[in-house]
Amino acid sequence: MSFFRIFSYGYTRNTAMVKSHQNKSRDTQKSIIIRTTCTHDTIRVPVEVVLSNTYNKALAFTLEERQRLGIHGLMPACIRTDDEQMLAIETNFHSICENVGRYRYLRALRQGYERLYFQFVARNVNLVLPIIYTPTVGLACTIYGMLYRGMTGIHLTKHDRGHMKQVLSNWPMRSSIKAICATDGERILGLGDLGANGMGISVGKMELYTALAGIPPSSLLPVCLDVGTNNKSLHEDPLYIGLREERMKGEEYVSFVDEFVESVVKTFGSETLIHFEDFATPNAFMFLNRYRECYCHFNDDIQGTASVGLGGLLGIQRITKKPLEDHVILFAGAGSAIMGISYLLKQELISRGLSKREAVKNIYMYDQNGLLTTKRTDLPENIVVFAKDMKPIKSLEDLVEKVKPSIIMGATSAAGLFSEKIIRSMAKNHERPGIFAFSNPTAKAECTAEQAYNFSDGKAIYSAGSPFPPVEFNGKRLTPGQANNCFAFPGIVLGTMTVLADRMPDEIFLLAAHELAKFPSDEDIKGGRIYPQVDQAKQVALKIGIKVAEYLIENGHAKRSLDCDEIPECIAKNSYKLEYGSALAETWPYPQMKPHPKIPCPKDKPKEKK
Repeated sequence: MSFFRIFSYGYTRNTAMVKSHQNKSRDTQKSIIIRTTCTHDTIRVPVEVVLSNTYNKALAFTLEERQRLGIHGLMPACIRTDDEQMLAIETNFHSICENVGRYRYLRALRQGYERLYFQFVARNVNLVLPIIYTPTVGLACTIYGMLYRGMTGIHLTKHDRGHMKQVLSNWPMRSSIKAICATDGERILGLGDLGANGMGISVGKMELYTALAGIPPSSLLPVCLDVGTNNKSLHEDPLYIGLREERMKGEEYVSFVDEFVESVVKTFGSETLIHFEDFATPNAFMFLNRYRECYCHFNDDIQGTASVGLGGLLGIQRITKKPLEDHVILFAGAGSAIMGISYLLKQELISRGLSKREAVKNIYMYDQNGLLTTKRTDLPENIVVFAKDMKPIKSLEDLVEKVKPSIIMGATSAAGLFSEKIIRSMAKNHERPGIFAFSNPTAKAECTAEQAYNFSDGKAIYSAGSPFPPVEFNGKRLTPGQANNCFAFPGIVLGTMTVLADRMPDEIFLLAAHELAKFPSDEDIKGGRIYPQVDQAKQVALKIGIKVAEYLIENGHAKRSLDCDEIPECIAKNSYKLEYGSALAETWPYPQMKPHPKIPCPKDKPKEKK
């Protein structure tokens, strides 16, 4: 049924004067009806509604729809099919050379034609993902003020304290909101503090909810927590869209976020999912633990990345046929991504029967100050368990030579950190070394795919956080994997929202990692590919969503009463429909009503006798 059902009922009132010719027969009189006056009071759908971004079908409106909805003549006579509309969008997309220009075009498309936009993204995931997500979205965020075109979400500033519920209630579709993605913009990818420009990340994440997991955009709300920025260049940027003030800190900042999550629940309901995105590492972990038993929430930089990272490690296990606990794994970096992956890896190994001590024995961690050792006093609480009782080693090359890792994983934003010496050393000691360069955008990657394959003589199993093109080596085409969070969080969110879960326990991220690792076929694994292809992301999301929903039901976290075998049907029923249906209300035949009994006129009533 169409969204226009509620607008399409109307009536036409016709006024006519009938002149009867007294000398004609009754049948003849019926045929002689002279309309001397004809007026029409037609109820119309407001054109602003018909052509709003939610309902606008562009040139796909049929002739009948154009006429009955009062938009005939407002567009050319051409009526396009869905495929023809997609061709027009794709032609425009490819006519733009620069990726930022393509990002700008897609933003305008979303603002004007929401369903067409998501149809285009869903049909062209390979093409569009690098634009609306990594790596282009990072660059777009640096100039977001210049790209800003209108309302995309809610901006809550530090001056809105005490009034957050009122501000959240201003969202036009507040009654349907079921999930929120919030950022304070302090750590956008590897680009640092971008303040209110971080809204671009929240918008991009939630668009992947829809494009990959089929979650209706009307139920999603991007939020920017504008608590200021310490980026001086933004203070001086005349196009910056946020507060030109220093970033809020300490108890005042924590109290601000506390009020935000409380206001979300009061405004949209206790089952509302809250997705924290791109908070500074200490704050990210603090809020993750602070709200663990209170709200349905997760942090994608920590937990979503952890699922994808562990999924890749399990893929290495499939290729090498060597248990994960027997691999020597070196993590470069000690930010939220590495902390999340190392924690989930430890949980995986413990689930296999290893003690906590055994689980961390072959896991080494390295940061800008060198190897994490027990003698260091600057270690965050989350990673102290991985510190080794060894002499300090400052050089990553020396550390690789010393511990001989079979897998190295980096999330440092230090381009070129994995040097030729490091890669050759790993290839010398291991038949199929695993190399993960997670840092985004592409320019920040620890090494390129070409470097990994060339320096390892084609032996490396390489994956990156951003897309790299295939590499030709000794006549073979080697395709790098993309360890993209889009393989995890859309499915996890889909499962959680489907059953209206009250919590998001750690186990669902472990489960998602296993489902992700099982997705590549045996043929893919033989070819060295441990992650799905990007155009398979929708299938991955559905598979993970069903498994997550089953787990939440079986473990008492679901508020929606469903049996596990009802989950696929529930997901399909509530999925966002990418294709336009009819813009007109459905009609159906109705039997002719029986005439009512003749009611005698007062003049026909017998006169009462006096």
